[in-house]
Amino acid sequence: MKTVFVFFLFLFLFSIPVSAREPDMMFTDITDYDTSIILDIRYASANNFTGKKIYPSSRCLLRRDVAMRLLNVQKKLHRMGYGLIVFDCYRPLSVQKTFWAILPDERYVADPAKGSRHNRGAAVDVSLADSAGKQLPMPTGYDDFSDKASRNWKGASPEARKYSLLLEGVMKEEGFEPFPTEWWHYDAAGWEQYPVSDFPLQKTGGCEE
Repeated sequence: MKTVFVFFLFLFLFSIPVSAREPDMMFTDITDYDTSIILDIRYASANNFTGKKIYPSSRCLLRRDVAMRLLNVQKKLHRMGYGLIVFDCYRPLSVQKTFWAILPDERYVADPAKGSRHNRGAAVDVSLADSAGKQLPMPTGYDDFSDKASRNWKGASPEARKYSLLLEGVMKEEGFEPFPTEWWHYDAAGWEQYPVSDFPLQKTGGCEE
């Protein structure tokens, strides 16, 4: 009788939709699972809209559930001959405040009073690479704060539109929601379940709940 109860309990738990389960609050480093994902963390260099190095190192920290989704995206892209380039993942709230002071426009920078999806470890900024690791054409460069970066902009080249839509399709299959005004930004469905965090990005470790 006990064995039958355990069996049905197992079936019940795994029949619950993923969105209804308790989210995994742990942070993880994506490169602990897959080193083939290309990290081009722009805020770890001066190659960003601030013109300054913001992060001490190039790391992609995400809530573990979100990281698993991104790993599935990478696997699908690999089978198609492509791969991910990651520009940004978890972003401390203190950094969000810095960005907001420079560009207080919610089309491109979330108001730190509300907290962004990045501050929750539930958003990623990504692009697409070919099998050799070269970035493929996209509508604009990263952090282009103009209408050209919008997903409904019609002026992108056919090639750029093809690759941006390919990336968008695979990301959506794994539960990522495209951000309307930035072709590179994707939010994990259920992002609101995660609290805002402000622990600093470090060279190693530093993953907090």
